[in-house]
Amino acid sequence: MKRMYFAISILVILLCGSLGLNIWLYNISYRQYIKTESLRFDPYELNNYPESPDIFKKDRLKSLVVFFGDSRAAAWPEIADISYDFANRGINGQTTNQVLQRLPAHVATLSPKVVVIQVGVNDLKNIVIFPDRAQSIVANCKQNIQQIVEKLTQELQTTVVITTIFPAGELSLLRRLYWTTEIDRSIIEVNQFIKSLKSDRIIILDAATILADERGVTRSEYSQDHLHLNAIGYTKLNNELEQILKSLVR
Repeated sequence: MKRMYFAISILVILLCGSLGLNIWLYNISYRQYIKTESLRFDPYELNNYPESPDIFKKDRLKSLVVFFGDSRAAAWPEIADISYDFANRGINGQTTNQVLQRLPAHVATLSPKVVVIQVGVNDLKNIVIFPDRAQSIVANCKQNIQQIVEKLTQELQTTVVITTIFPAGELSLLRRLYWTTEIDRSIIEVNQFIKSLKSDRIIILDAATILADERGVTRSEYSQDHLHLNAIGYTKLNNELEQILKSLVR
């Protein structure tokens, strides 16, 4: 009898675990479905930000810094007690092409002095889904980044602080199913390209070197999850960014 109760208990636990896993997977799939369907109406997500809010009028007293890019840019906090105003134009999940296409609406209208760019990982993580397109994904990522930088520096006469792509953090067993060493290799390749863009108006903030440990993985003390930083990680980057911004005031 005890064995039967034990077997029933194990079966109930397995069924509950299976139900919980299926609910979790359903929620993830549903959110992705909603995101995909919404992009049919607004593929570059231009409606996420107003075109020209009053707070960023051109008669402001301080120069404006804009954080621009994907979710990593969206989470980037302002630097306190510095002679700049800040605006954030990051959007979760965006690729380099989406960022490029929304630049006129989300950045040009603000007339910033400095634009801080973090973008690229959402392109490269698709390599696990389309391994046969790895080379073209990397090439397109580089091309889009170059066009973003050129539009900002040449057309808007803006100083660009472009960060190297943050390396991934520690991967959970589940996340390993959606990640490959080819993505890590591609991040390194694109980061080398980003460093090659350095010029008078293009400043490189080498986030990858600042954040990574000896294995090339973002240190656990800086990680919120495998892709995103916590407050300590952003503080580390802002220490470097603050010095860059102060040097531009001179």
